Amino acid sequence: MSEKQNPNRMKMRVFATVILSVLATAVFAQQQMPMPQQEVSTDFSDQEIETFVEANLDVTKVQQAAEKEAMGIIKENDLELERFNEIVAIQQGQSDEEASPEEMKAFNAAAQEIMANNQETQSKMVSALEKHDISQEKYQQIMMAYQQDEDFRKKVDTVVQAKSKG
Repeated sequence: MSEKQNPNRMKMRVFATVILSVLATAVFAQQQMPMPQQEVSTDFSDQEIETFVEANLDVTKVQQAAEKEAMGIIKENDLELERFNEIVAIQQGQSDEEASPEEMKAFNAAAQEIMANNQETQSKMVSALEKHDISQEKYQQIMMAYQQDEDFRKKVDTVVQAKSKG
């Protein structure tokens, strides 16, 4: 079923993007990397790439669990996922809509609980990296190269495909 046929799947992706950006920012905040488009190194050994892929699988599992928990928190605070996302847009100045005082109270309670859980999520993500003996800095460097260099992305994707078949 396509995302056009399943609007809930699209809502989940929007939510996942919002939460993951919050998580990613929180997780690696202590190692601020300059964000301007700069030359990124793609000079990583096959072993480093393989380790990155393995670590990323574990990090992704942690992120997915955190997303599921966050969605539960939103529902517990009597908000629908779509409305929560709308209020996020209002908070970021990307929407002219308004939220009622009751919605803002529920939103703030949910957001605070989600942010409190981010500490635990951050710890689990760091543990996942440590389990695979990859530093946060190395992980970030490889992730940045993956995001910014198409040839490198293809190389990493090949490793991912090989791992998923094996």
